[in-house]
Amino acid sequence: MTIDVVFLDSGRDPQCKPDQKYPDGMTINLAKHASQETCTKNLPYPAPRCGIYMVTCTICGYSAALTVAGRPDDPRILTIPCKSKIKQCL
Repeated sequence: MTIDVVFLDSGRDPQCKPDQKYPDGMTINLAKHASQETCTKNLPYPAPRCGIYMVTCTICGYSAALTVAGRPDDPRILTIPCKSKIKQCL
């Protein structure tokens, strides 16, 4: 699976303090309940500033948007389900 990550800049700098529970970034799993295969991607970390990471698989078309703030608690690793393993996507 090839995963593209595009940063959409909101034009703002972070205003709130980072969540101290995640000093080294978050691991986001969007495939917790997936019965099919999954793929994992390291994200650019930390984000340049507040915005959105648009994540798209170029093979199966799965997409997601992750909000980021340019802080230590930004998402660092993303796991997504692989739609190409679902019958209608083959």
